[in-house]
Amino acid sequence: MVQTDLLRQLYKRIPITFGPFPGPRQSFAGRRWDGSNSSSVEAYITFKASQNTVKRLLPDVFTFQEPTRDAFVTLAPKELFNLEWLGGRGYRLYSLYIHGVKYEAADGTTYNGTYIPVLWEDLADPIISGREELGYPKLFADLHITRTETSYAARASWKGTEFSAFQLNSLREIREDIPWRLAPNDAGIDDAVGQPGTADAEYPVFIPAAEEADRQAVTLLRRFSAPPEQSKLSWHQRDSRFLPTLHHIVQQIGHIRPLEIVAAGVVEKRGIGDLSSARRIDK
Repeated sequence: MVQTDLLRQLYKRIPITFGPFPGPRQSFAGRRWDGSNSSSVEAYITFKASQNTVKRLLPDVFTFQEPTRDAFVTLAPKELFNLEWLGGRGYRLYSLYIHGVKYEAADGTTYNGTYIPVLWEDLADPIISGREELGYPKLFADLHITRTETSYAARASWKGTEFSAFQLNSLREIREDIPWRLAPNDAGIDDAVGQPGTADAEYPVFIPAAEEADRQAVTLLRRFSAPPEQSKLSWHQRDSRFLPTLHHIVQQIGHIRPLEIVAAGVVEKRGIGDLSSARRIDK
């Protein structure tokens, strides 16, 4: 009975005939992984943009917490290291965040957070698990990151076609103990098999930042900042010949013009959560 109850609680993903699927939130036997020895290096550029252009990336059920003319957006490349669930290996991410977003549930509860319209990763394993278990809008890209003590650069490409670039120069270390956190939430949508346009699942997914922090201790190791004038990001418009499955995404993001860069830098942390506090809203 104990074994049966455990199996019912495990994540099951295709192919299902081989049993529960190992991933970021479980081993094959159902054990949670220890993320305390893992680490990450995340860079970011946060900029102000016109709310009218940014809201095109929000699902209709999401709105801005403060409906003014400005929105705040972050582009964040990231490297993960020494992940137990990957046998000590790691991978890279390239994420887009929209801040100051809210969703009002059917029972009247308001959820405030940071919305992720899309993120790219350079490894299939976290993409598959993140899409199926969390509803994250994950896609594949080749991600190349180079870093020195004073600079950081990231490039995102698909089959040799670069579609985005990120650059920080004149980085300096910040000694003050200033908290830094991105609290993601997302909407998960999947079409029913054989019924294009009809969703098997369509609902917002919310990840409480405080609850996720309680599940896994994360320690800030070092933090660096870059001057706005030394911080650059770009999106390269490509047609369907070069980006057959991504051109429409890159084009829409490219229409968002940064009005002002408000923060940029690099954060080094020890400890990684597994986002198992993710929950669906309006069941």
